[in-house]
Amino acid sequence: MAFWFGKKKPAELREVTLPGEVGTISFPVDFTVEMENERTLLAYPKGENAVSLRASSMSIARKDGNVQTAGKIAVKEHAEKKRHQYYEIGDKGLLSYDRPSEQDGVPLLIKYWYIGSKNTLVIFSATIIDAKRNTKVVKSLLDLIPRILDSLKITKTYRVIAAEDRKVEAFFTTVASFPQGITPFGPKENAWLHESLGEAKALGMRYGSGGDLTPEELDVVFSRWMGEEEEKETDVAVANGLGAAFGGYLVEHHGFCWVVVTDKYGTEYAVRHSVGETTAFPRTSVQKRIERRCPEFFRDLHLGVLDELRRGEQERRAL
Repeated sequence: MAFWFGKKKPAELREVTLPGEVGTISFPVDFTVEMENERTLLAYPKGENAVSLRASSMSIARKDGNVQTAGKIAVKEHAEKKRHQYYEIGDKGLLSYDRPSEQDGVPLLIKYWYIGSKNTLVIFSATIIDAKRNTKVVKSLLDLIPRILDSLKITKTYRVIAAEDRKVEAFFTTVASFPQGITPFGPKENAWLHESLGEAKALGMRYGSGGDLTPEELDVVFSRWMGEEEEKETDVAVANGLGAAFGGYLVEHHGFCWVVVTDKYGTEYAVRHSVGETTAFPRTSVQKRIERRCPEFFRDLHLGVLDELRRGEQERRAL
């Protein structure tokens, strides 16, 4: 529920992505919005230097593994330690305070807001030239702050998954819910799968041991293909082949089934499990790692999928 009120027509806002792609926040459409550095988003009214806004974020890891309230708890604990007033707005914990500062001899007032949602802490600030704090532009912007903070949406959660021999850091993204069509593979899709598994086998022979394409073996094949400097298979062939092999591993060893997912963004091949409706998009996952130049990821992705299954089973038992 929004926590702002007003009689005037509300300013139009546009949604932008937070640093680290942990979620989104909205600013007035006539603001200049840019990355000040890789960790801080900067926004300010065009043609004005009286005030500027900044947003940065960090992930909060708790020993109990809680990913839904870790950010809120962190803000509450900080508020108690520093004796700031603490609020809760829906799934968010919030505190705010002011601090005087200066830059190049110019007195400033910096207003801070800490917002905790899921296991992310967002630090939001407004830097105001102190001599201009009572101007119309500053007052109007401060009136907008509650709406801007209310627009904050955290969609990416950070988890540490315990494996037998190590701990894996992973991020899970929650996407907006849109109507989806889920259909099983037909003759066309099975033909793609057969051809792609053949490509995977060939890749395994060239870059791997030629044995079973386990997640560990897929990492070997993929990293060696990426490091190949001579003529090699295309990105599309690798995405199809290794995506099909990884999806096939989930089907054979963990009870997934191949499906075609159709939504507002298009159509893609996926593997889906009845527990928690856990869905993975193997081909798309490989395509993204090719673009990002990630040499090894299959083993971690496998652990992440199993963690999702485990959580889904826990939720089903709790019902």
